[in-house]
Amino acid sequence: MSSYQSNQIKLINTSLIDPHPDNPRKNIGDVTDLAASIKTNGLLTPLSVVSNGERYMVIAGHRRLAACKQAGTGAVPCFVLDLDPLQQLEAMVTENCQREQLTVLEEADAIQGMLALGATTAGVAHRLGRSADYVRDRAKAASIKTEVRAVRDDFGQISIGQLVAIARYDGQPDRQKKLAQAAGTSNFDYILRNIERDENDRQWVESVAALLVESDSGINLIPDPEKPYSDPEWRYAGCMFPSTGTPEEAIEKIRELNPAAVSIHRQQVYLWTRRDKTADAEKEARRAAEQAERDARRHALEEYAAASADKRMAWLHANLHGVKRDKLVETTARLGLLQIIDPDPQGYTQALSTWNDKCGVEQFATISGIEPERALAELRYHLDEPDWAVWAVQILAARIEWFVAPTDWTTVNDTSRRIPGYYQILQDLGYTPTDDETSHLDQLIAAISEADSDENEEDEEDNQ
Repeated sequence: MSSYQSNQIKLINTSLIDPHPDNPRKNIGDVTDLAASIKTNGLLTPLSVVSNGERYMVIAGHRRLAACKQAGTGAVPCFVLDLDPLQQLEAMVTENCQREQLTVLEEADAIQGMLALGATTAGVAHRLGRSADYVRDRAKAASIKTEVRAVRDDFGQISIGQLVAIARYDGQPDRQKKLAQAAGTSNFDYILRNIERDENDRQWVESVAALLVESDSGINLIPDPEKPYSDPEWRYAGCMFPSTGTPEEAIEKIRELNPAAVSIHRQQVYLWTRRDKTADAEKEARRAAEQAERDARRHALEEYAAASADKRMAWLHANLHGVKRDKLVETTARLGLLQIIDPDPQGYTQALSTWNDKCGVEQFATISGIEPERALAELRYHLDEPDWAVWAVQILAARIEWFVAPTDWTTVNDTSRRIPGYYQILQDLGYTPTDDETSHLDQLIAAISEADSDENEEDEEDNQ
């Protein structure tokens, strides 16, 4: 019998007895079997109640009361106790803890209720037969707000260790909810470590900021520029992270570096020097001049590539039909070989039907003089005729022309490596390059030779 109980038993009708509103155990469970037993054998263990005006409230025996009401029992034996609110809560907590009927969170809320009513940590610990740390941990868990508890239906089943970790971030519901959702999984510790790191970083920055604003810091603290890398007055000169050391060590390091100013940027400290606007203007002018030069070279290259392509295709259009058949057959073979050795299997040898949407149809139209929408039908007809060779040359030449881009004249790649061979085939047909074309060809051949030489040297080094 509890130290709070009386030896006097009184019969009280169950209609006058109510569950205690502060009962720590929120869910009494199914009492069907207990009700059947009481209906057969009667209530063997009296309830413990306290007076509540003309009614009574249960201190011990909430399940038995529910079962009696379900069984239709009238008067039941009760110990009527004289307890103040704190003693009532202590008695309920003690009874439930002894029977291990409370979840961790129910017990935590009950312990916090006892503390709120004036009990001391030591007193609660003594009453429950637990340590002071046991009581303090559950008081922390009880501080978790309802909005966080609502994150999951089984919140009350979370372990006390994880509840204490969640409670640590009181006032930060987003972090608490994130932890609550991960509770009971292997991901909880990972999320907790990240939150702890972020929190430590935040505290570090706050401590550094507090030291910077001290009147004797001797460091110029400025508002963080909105555009750190393009601020008109300040130039970014580096930053400090929490890994720099303690806040005091960070301040000493800043003094050693002696920046013109510092600012707090999220969880870092940015260092700044003043911009030299004259030097910046000169640098910007140089950059603009260099960009203008690059644009001019690119524009000139594009103009050359377009002009040379127009010249080649115009010559093919005007002269192919006058070339002898055996020469055209030979040219077809040479152009075909030039394309077949392309390492890209989807390169020049794509199916003829793809010309309906890309892959040289415009170039073929320029060379042949046939409208693009008629090109495919004309090709299928002429390739079965005796003059097939001239059409085959036009197909293959159009394929090459479609692949050649302006940058292929200055960059060594699979396409640019075929340009000299393509020109040799055209020249054997009678085409005469301009001086500009010859100059670009010479430069391209030199670049290819240099690239091949470098590649051979690398191969030799790998084989040594």
